[in-house]
Amino acid sequence: MNFKRVVVFFAFCLPVQVWGLLNPILPGWNPDPSILRVGSDYFIATSTFEYFPGHPIYHSTDLVSWKLIGHGLNRPSQLSFFGTPSDAGIWAPSLRYHASTKTYYLASTARYAYTAEYRLFPRSFYVTTKDIFADNWSDPIYFDALGYDTDIFWDTNGDVYATWSGNNNPIDKIYGIYQNKIDIATGTSLTDAQLIFTGTLPDNSSARPEGPHVYHINSTYYLLIAEGGSGPQHRSTIQRGPSPSGPWESNPKNPILFNGADLSLPVQDTGHSDIVQAPDGSWWGVALGVRPQNGSFNNQQLGRETFLFPVTWEDGWPVFNGGQPISEHIEGVLKDKSPLSTYLNDFVSHTLDLSFYFLRTPYKTFHSLTARPGFLRVNANAFALGDRDNPALLLRKQTSYEETFETKLDFAPRSNLTEAGVTIFYSDLLHNDIGIVGDGSGGRQLVTRTNVQAVQVGPWSLTYTNSTITTVNHIPLTTSAGPVKLQIVGNSTSYSLGYAEGDSADFTFPVTIDSSLLSVPPFGGFFFKGAAFGVYNTGNGKPSLAPADFEYWKQTPVL
Repeated sequence: MNFKRVVVFFAFCLPVQVWGLLNPILPGWNPDPSILRVGSDYFIATSTFEYFPGHPIYHSTDLVSWKLIGHGLNRPSQLSFFGTPSDAGIWAPSLRYHASTKTYYLASTARYAYTAEYRLFPRSFYVTTKDIFADNWSDPIYFDALGYDTDIFWDTNGDVYATWSGNNNPIDKIYGIYQNKIDIATGTSLTDAQLIFTGTLPDNSSARPEGPHVYHINSTYYLLIAEGGSGPQHRSTIQRGPSPSGPWESNPKNPILFNGADLSLPVQDTGHSDIVQAPDGSWWGVALGVRPQNGSFNNQQLGRETFLFPVTWEDGWPVFNGGQPISEHIEGVLKDKSPLSTYLNDFVSHTLDLSFYFLRTPYKTFHSLTARPGFLRVNANAFALGDRDNPALLLRKQTSYEETFETKLDFAPRSNLTEAGVTIFYSDLLHNDIGIVGDGSGGRQLVTRTNVQAVQVGPWSLTYTNSTITTVNHIPLTTSAGPVKLQIVGNSTSYSLGYAEGDSADFTFPVTIDSSLLSVPPFGGFFFKGAAFGVYNTGNGKPSLAPADFEYWKQTPVL
C-alpha cells in the first residue's frame, strides 16, 4: 500500500471546520429587535411585555459580542404596570437616532390592558436621551394615534413621520400600516392619519401587517414590515416608493424572510426585522425567530430570540441572508463566537446588575444586598406567584435550552403561609416552583408546585384552556434549620426541580415537567416571551416577616 495515498485519503476525510456566525446573537427571549448604528457603535432594543424595567438596550462594536447597557424604561414614571395581563405591557420598540440634534429616540407601545373584552388599541409614545450609555431616558411623550409598533422617520426636508400598525375599529381585527406627520417635540399630529399599506397577504384578520420601519436609501424610500401573525407564518416583506408614504411597489421576491415554508427547519417564526449599514458599507439585518426542540412547536420555551444575518442588494432591493432561510450557523459570515457563558453572582456588590427583572412595576423595594452582606435578601410581600400583580420575585432570562440554575437559600418560615424558593417562570398561569414553607407546627418542609392546564387542540399546536390544575406536594426536610440548595435543570423538552440539604452535593429531583408547560399559552392567551429563572418570597396572601437570603445565583448554559 502506498503510504502517501493513505495519508491523503484520511486528510480528505477529516471534517472541515468552517467559520461563521453563531445565532441567535441575543439568546433567551429577546423579541422584536430594532437595530441602530451611531459611529462605530451598534445598539439593539427588544420587547419586555409585563417585565420591569422595560426595553433592554444592548451594545456592540462588532455585531457579534453584545453587552446589556441599560433599559429605556426603568422608572415608575415611565412604566407603571399594576395588574397588567401577561404578554401585554411593553411591545415592539423602534430605536432611532437624530444626528442633527444628537438625540436617541426609543418609540414603544404600553398595553396596560389586553383581554378579550378590551381590545382597543393603545397610544404609543417615545422617550429620548442624549447619552445612551447613561441609562437615563426621558419620561414618555405620547403620539395622538391609537396603534402599536410605531416607527419614527425623519425625511430629508425635516418632516417627521410616525408609522404604525392599526385598524379602523377594534372588532374586525383587519390591520394595516398607518402614518402621519408629527411634531417631534410634542408628539402632536400635524396631518391626518392615512392608511399607506395593507400588506402582501390577503387583507383579512390573519394578515397582521405590523412592525413597520421606513428608510431612505439611495434616493429611494423603503417600507419594511412584518406579516402573518406571530407563529409559523410570520415573515418580513419590503416595499419601495417615491415618498415616505408610498405609493408602494412590492418586492417581487417577497417575502424576503420566511422560514415557515419548511417547518422542519431548526429556526422558525422568523420576521419582525430591521436593517442597518456598517461603516464599511455592508448591510446587516436582525429579526426574531424561535428554535422548536425535537421538531415540536410545543417545546420552544426560550421564546423568540434575536438573530443576525447579512444583507446584500440586487436591482435596488435588499436580499436577506443570500435568499436563504435564517439558521443557527451562517458560514463565512463574521466569526464563530458563542454568546453564552456561565453567569455567577455571589452578591458581593451593593446593587443588582442590569440582567435582573421584576414582574410588573414594584410598589416599593423588596430586595437588599446590604441587609446581609454576601447575600441577596428578598423580603416577602402578600402576593404569591400566579397573582396578577407584583410578587416579591426577581427574574433572569434563561439563555440556553440546556441550562442549569442553582442557588442556596437560607430561610426560616414562621407559618405555613410563609414560603420562599425558586421558579421556572413564564407567566401567572405558567410557572413551576420548588421552595421551603412552614409546616404549620413551627418547623419547615419542602414544597413543590406545578401548574398544568387542560389541553385544547389548535390548528398549529396544542393550547391550554383557562382551567388550571395546580399540584402541590410537601416533602419533609431532615434539617430543621440552615441552608438548602435549590436547582432547576433544563433541557430541550423538560425541567427537573431539585434540592440538596446543607453542603451536600447530591441533589434529589422530586419533580420533572414537560417544557410545553412553559411554551403553550392558555386558551385565548399568547406566547410572546420565554422562560426565566426566578427567586421569590411570599406570605401567600398575608404579610410576612421572614426574610429569604440567597447566597448566590448561578446559571450554567450549554450552547
